[in-house]
Amino acid sequence: MMHQGGCAALALAALAGVACGRGEGGASGSGLAAATAERPIEMFSWLERIGDSDPQGALATEHRRHHPDDVIINARAALSGLARKALRSRMLHNEPPDTFQANVGSDLMQWVLTNGSDARESKLLPLDDLVAGVASWRRTMPAPLIERISYDGKIYGVPADLQRNNTVFYNKKIFAKYGLPEPKTLGDLTAMGEKLRGSGVPLIAVGSREPWTVALLLFECLLVAREGRAFYRDYFTGRLTAADPRLLGTLEAGLDLFAFVNPDHRELSWLQAVELVTHGGAAMTVMGDWARPAFVAGGLKPGQDFGEIPFPQTADTFVFSADAFTLPVDAKNRAGVQRLLAVLGSPDGQRAISQARGTLSARVDVPPPADDPVLTANYALLKKGPLVIALSGLLPADFTDDLGAALIEMLDQHDIDPVVHMLGSRYVLLKQM
Repeated sequence: MMHQGGCAALALAALAGVACGRGEGGASGSGLAAATAERPIEMFSWLERIGDSDPQGALATEHRRHHPDDVIINARAALSGLARKALRSRMLHNEPPDTFQANVGSDLMQWVLTNGSDARESKLLPLDDLVAGVASWRRTMPAPLIERISYDGKIYGVPADLQRNNTVFYNKKIFAKYGLPEPKTLGDLTAMGEKLRGSGVPLIAVGSREPWTVALLLFECLLVAREGRAFYRDYFTGRLTAADPRLLGTLEAGLDLFAFVNPDHRELSWLQAVELVTHGGAAMTVMGDWARPAFVAGGLKPGQDFGEIPFPQTADTFVFSADAFTLPVDAKNRAGVQRLLAVLGSPDGQRAISQARGTLSARVDVPPPADDPVLTANYALLKKGPLVIALSGLLPADFTDDLGAALIEMLDQHDIDPVVHMLGSRYVLLKQM
């Protein structure tokens, strides 16, 4: 899911113990002393603290229980797109952080298959013989997830959690005020949008400052709802033709749906779009389940003030993404990262970070809290399968960038042609994967 450069400055600011060494509940006085004895661990991510939800802080607290002398530098970036640009520059100059966040699948594997064909020039180390607990990951993590963090039988990242992307969050007060039902079908969405027309309240809040939010809505949700998970998989793995009429029909339907979206969507991030819903400025938003802490931070109670449901017509489909952390070849503190990744992959580490994010654990042996009906239902669906990987795990980075730019141009022009032309010229890349 997803988030400014300036990594070095962020890292130096964090060295004072903000993230880990002497943060809330930290070991008094041990952090800076350890920093002089051994390098701190620089952990680069786009994980955000939202209200009381602090996933990196939760992991840090768990890590300190096992390794109280470690200091973790929280090199956090605010937006995933900017984070990836900053990371790319550092990786290409062989100055990586000690560990960094990537979406499982192609976003992670681009650093393994850097030569385009095999792992001989990988910028990441395989973890199997370096990190404690890898064998337990293979037993407890879903096979489709293990597949997306592996190459040639070796694992290159530790999933931090497992997220469901095809999710709708809605403001119950707004739904009640305008007599809106929970949408079960795509037709319901259209009827709801028409009912709100002229009210000043858009049906769907979108923040397209980063275009992955548009791709999530149009492809991971709307396309799956219209054409099914098999078509989604086949199209984005290059098995069909670029101009398949089912894909084009979804783009047209997406344009129709954007008639019910906030007009300032280009100016907002995904988090600002969520906040629009929490403040009653929009009825609902479509976002992965990592958005839940933002509603709680806005003072809304789950099930009482806001609802969380699957996107219409996708109740039996689990479109998943996950964030993995890595061990770069040129990491300065390899031993520290090995300890950190072992904690992250353990049941306690998984429980700490997934509960802070409001998502499922990547380990099936770590169930969600029993009093959380939404995550309990998602957990049952996870175990039932099948899982459908998000676009971040399917598409190469260059294709993703071009698709995102074309989607924004499509919305600006109110015409699907920019996306049609982009797919026509770049679809061959998917067939070569």
